[in-house]
Amino acid sequence: MDIVLGPLAHRLGSRELSAADLELIFAREPGTVQSLCGVTKLHRIADGEDLVSLAAQASLDVLEQAGLPLKALSGIFSSCNPTTEFLMPTLAPLVAAKIGVTHLQACQIGMGCAGGVQALQAAYNQLVVDSLRGKTSYYLVVAGDHISRMLNHDLWKTAILFSDGVSAALVSNDPRVSTGYVIESAASETYAGESVCVINLPNVLAKPEGAPRSEYMLHMQGRGVFEFGTRIAPRVRALAGIEDFSDVYIIPHQANIRMLNELVPAFEIRPDQLYTDGITKIGNISGAACFIGLEDMIKRNLNGDAKTVLLSAFGAELQVAVAVLRKR
Repeated sequence: MDIVLGPLAHRLGSRELSAADLELIFAREPGTVQSLCGVTKLHRIADGEDLVSLAAQASLDVLEQAGLPLKALSGIFSSCNPTTEFLMPTLAPLVAAKIGVTHLQACQIGMGCAGGVQALQAAYNQLVVDSLRGKTSYYLVVAGDHISRMLNHDLWKTAILFSDGVSAALVSNDPRVSTGYVIESAASETYAGESVCVINLPNVLAKPEGAPRSEYMLHMQGRGVFEFGTRIAPRVRALAGIEDFSDVYIIPHQANIRMLNELVPAFEIRPDQLYTDGITKIGNISGAACFIGLEDMIKRNLNGDAKTVLLSAFGAELQVAVAVLRKR
């Protein structure tokens, strides 16, 4: 039985920061931001907005597109850094409460840039089990962040990169679903090792009372992150089970434009086989990036005749996650 990734929807923070705004804040030359990371503008969650409400709106959009009533929903798998109002409860049960559903599976899966695809992997695995039991199910996959809450806004290398927003997708094993993409496989792994903390978010509860806010903001070791991102191609090949990428359209996590450009020779593909519009139009939106890219690809038919689409995410915890999708 096919497991299908169906409708997608997203919400971005409504407050926009242009590259020129960022260059003015940091007293940098015009064009610096775009040349360094590709960003032309970022999105921030504005006053009166919150991540859970944005996630709920995107989720309801997806259900409406699918014509699926709330009572038919089997569960929610989410991925989110600790950027909602709470460390606990996490995003999935908060979204469930917001859209008015109860007595269903609601699980937070991973965090960071690979977390969204890992949440998709968890939903895929659950649907395999459900299929073996003869059960037809529908799961929401919700990935997003109010990531600006994690940033030291005086720190140039992170303040110019990340956006706030969320994406939702519906996955199902219902044989009556005739649109969307078949999920051929989904897998993930961590590099771990001594470099596992090159991206880290200190726990404020573990800090001494009165510790300055900068001590528990997001920390990134730029060189270590770049080296990790540019070494992932062999592991992506192994996890995806793909050797020949000539008929594959790749939607990687939108880390920064320089890192993405390194993937073209690494996968031996043409530049038009690699999605990069996310980093230029939205910025790095963490775990939601691959899904927003997929939604954009579908709307604009960016993959052309390519029969296979590969979602490839990598980031915090040195996690790498992939999902191989096939056109129906």
